[in-house]
Amino acid sequence: MRLHRLTLRNFRGVKDRTVDLPGIGTTVIVGDNEVGKSSLVEAFALVFDFPDDSKSTRIRDIQPVGQDVAPEVTVELTLGGRELTYTKRWLKNRSTELSVVEPDGRRQTFTGREAHNEAERLFAENVDPVLWQTLMVGQGQSLVLPTPADAEPLITAVTAESGTPVDGASMPLVTAVEHEYLRYWTRGGRPTGDFAKSAQHVAAAELAAEQALKAMDEVLADIRRAERLALDLADLSGRLDTHLVSVEELREKKKATDEILLRRDSIRSRAETARARLENHTRTRLERERLLADVERFTKADAELAERWKHADQTARKAAETVHAAEAALAEVVELKDERRGEVQDVERLVSSLMDRAELDRLLGQQAELVDVRARIAAAGAVLDAISVDDALVNALEDARAKVVEARAALAAGVPEVSVRRLGGEAVELSGTGLDAGTAKVPSSLDEDGVVELLVSGELVVGVPGAVEVRVRAGGEAATLRAAVDEAVRREKDLLKKARVKDLAAARELLRKGDLASAELQEARRTERSLTSGGDPAERIALLTSRLGFVEGEPVEEPAPKQVADVSVPGQMSLFEQFEPDENAFDFEDLEIPEPMDVGELAVAQRRLENARSGLAEAESLLADAEYAAAQARKAADEDRSEAQQARARAELAGERLAAALESLEAARGLLADDDVEGAEVEATSEVEAVLEELTAVQEQVDAAGADRVAGELADALAVATRLQGERDVLRDSLRTTEGRLEQSGRDGLASRRDMAELDLAALRTEHESLKRRADAARRVYETLGRHRAEAQTKYSEPLQTRIEALGRSVYGPSFRVWLDDDLAVAERELDGARLRVEALSTGAQEQLAIITRLAISHLVSTGEGSVPIIFDDALGWSDKARLRDMGALLGRAGDHGQVIILTCMPDRYEYVPRATYIKLES
Repeated sequence: MRLHRLTLRNFRGVKDRTVDLPGIGTTVIVGDNEVGKSSLVEAFALVFDFPDDSKSTRIRDIQPVGQDVAPEVTVELTLGGRELTYTKRWLKNRSTELSVVEPDGRRQTFTGREAHNEAERLFAENVDPVLWQTLMVGQGQSLVLPTPADAEPLITAVTAESGTPVDGASMPLVTAVEHEYLRYWTRGGRPTGDFAKSAQHVAAAELAAEQALKAMDEVLADIRRAERLALDLADLSGRLDTHLVSVEELREKKKATDEILLRRDSIRSRAETARARLENHTRTRLERERLLADVERFTKADAELAERWKHADQTARKAAETVHAAEAALAEVVELKDERRGEVQDVERLVSSLMDRAELDRLLGQQAELVDVRARIAAAGAVLDAISVDDALVNALEDARAKVVEARAALAAGVPEVSVRRLGGEAVELSGTGLDAGTAKVPSSLDEDGVVELLVSGELVVGVPGAVEVRVRAGGEAATLRAAVDEAVRREKDLLKKARVKDLAAARELLRKGDLASAELQEARRTERSLTSGGDPAERIALLTSRLGFVEGEPVEEPAPKQVADVSVPGQMSLFEQFEPDENAFDFEDLEIPEPMDVGELAVAQRRLENARSGLAEAESLLADAEYAAAQARKAADEDRSEAQQARARAELAGERLAAALESLEAARGLLADDDVEGAEVEATSEVEAVLEELTAVQEQVDAAGADRVAGELADALAVATRLQGERDVLRDSLRTTEGRLEQSGRDGLASRRDMAELDLAALRTEHESLKRRADAARRVYETLGRHRAEAQTKYSEPLQTRIEALGRSVYGPSFRVWLDDDLAVAERELDGARLRVEALSTGAQEQLAIITRLAISHLVSTGEGSVPIIFDDALGWSDKARLRDMGALLGRAGDHGQVIILTCMPDRYEYVPRATYIKLES
């Protein structure tokens, strides 16, 4: 199949477009996004798939949104040696037309549903759907590696090239073996059918026999467990009875020792009370001693702190006098600094004013130059806007002029040239058609001695009224030559009209003036950028004149633009016309400033400023020294004043503490005299010693009777009794449960069940072994046949593998190798000794390998009847520049033996495709 022309009307965003495709070679269709590249491929698919009355959403989707129009597609192609022209219109005014030209020249025409069915039949008979889908790579599919094992044209090609034709006679045997294998095994090698069910039955019988045997083992285990539980229960009951006797003995012993413990607790309570009284008297003694020590200490501290307060107050008064003197000196230095700062500010204002004057003079000169440059820019721009010719138009005019000359030369060489001269007084009349007298007009008659030379491309009649008539007719080619001259002249006139010039020389001159204006414009813009790099000088001039306050004096006139010599072309405007200044430009009319200042005046002012700043720096130095001295005096005075205040506060605090200590001491003596404090403590000590002697005697009685241990021993014994009773109850419950299971097992007949399960298992195993022998035999035959088929498959896929490797080595080098799977898809790639699965390759490498594989498939089937074009929509998006160069060369060579169509919005990817035909789609 070969595509020749595709026409789309009202198809998505395409209003009307026709694309002509070469029958062989590589064609690159270039267009921006959404210009309708992918619509070409979609249209070809829809025209064969959907009849004109289809209501499919795919058909409704191709109708332009908001437009009540009919999508229409026309395809011209060669299919199976026939030339087809197939047109289909959907939704409105539906129609289908098919024109078929047979190889012998016969033409058939079909319409309506008959046309659709015939086109569908021809496409199905001549185009393998798997091959078509393999070689048509849509958007986003360039990474998908093809698996073309079901493509009949490819199978035919590799079979013919490998020399291993398919032996149809062997297929019944293969089918029979495979059928027998699948009776017992799945394709993945797992048991299936009766064989799998037999294995399941054997497994179920084995489980039943195992469960019956396990049940018998559990019965024997329960018998042994019941015997052991009975013995354990009897032993535990005996130990529990003996332990309960010991518990009663401990209870009686605890009753006898409780009286002694009560007497000991009473004595302990009296001892605690005596200790508390002793501790209270001891605290009273210690507090009295502390109060006496505090009174003595606070009395001494009060005298010392009063003396310190007096000395610190005298020091603080002297420091205040020093601060007053330092602040007076500081005020004098501040006044000096203010005087000198005022002097500096006055001189700075004078210098700033003089510098503004100097800057204003500079900016006025720059503004004058800028006005001139902008006038040049506007004039050059106006010239360029008015010029209606460019290089392409002049070249076209030159070609048209050459064709006129060639056509006239051909006309002069191919038609008769007739010279007519009037010799006597008789009138000579001229008439006819197709006459050419050069630039002169053909006369209707000749004056005496008149002569005219004519080229006759039609018919010339020369007559002397009443005497003679001569007819001259040009040959059959004259009309063609005359038409060529007329067409060439018309073409030249159209181009001159478009260029708005009278002849080719004027167009050339106008183009030259445009080049001059362009150069002038570029130079003027560079100058303008240089002059305005620091901002528009007009704004700065306005600011400076306002700041300087110049409102009277002589006005500064705005510089006039330079006059440019008038360089004109006949019938055209002047190269540079008078330029009107920009309305937004700075207005100089109201600006009045004095003459430029004297430069020496600024130098004198700057020297005065330096002297004033030196004096200010000296005053600031003196001020810093005075401020430091005053700060130090203040700091010392603050420290002395703080010390005096702290000394006074400490003295007052010491007096308060002494008064508080005396008050507390008098209050304590009012409750208990100093001499009575120690006696009360001695009496409390004696009381504590007596109670402790009594407690010791009682504790000896408790220890002798072991009263403290009896309660713990009784609690431990009760806990053990509780534990033994719980263990006895558990043993009783376990024994009853085990005896119940034994009774139930006797009623279930477990021994008979075990014997029946073993007999069923033996029968099922015999049947399964028979099936297994047949299944193993079927698998051996299937695997042997499969091994031989795999060997044939390796030889069968060799032509495609060889073709892929040959193409790939032109991109990757001689180390490139591939391995194909059973579906003829590339499974692995080796490069420079590294062998990787396709899934492990980079995105770019996978895309390149997919393209190489499709080119190899196309190459193999390109000479057969089932060949189809190979189409790539937006491929090579992951390749670097070096790979693009190699892949481009490969795509160019692929077009030498087939039709390769590439759709892209990135033409730079395919700049390395040699001998490619480029088609540009405009929106």
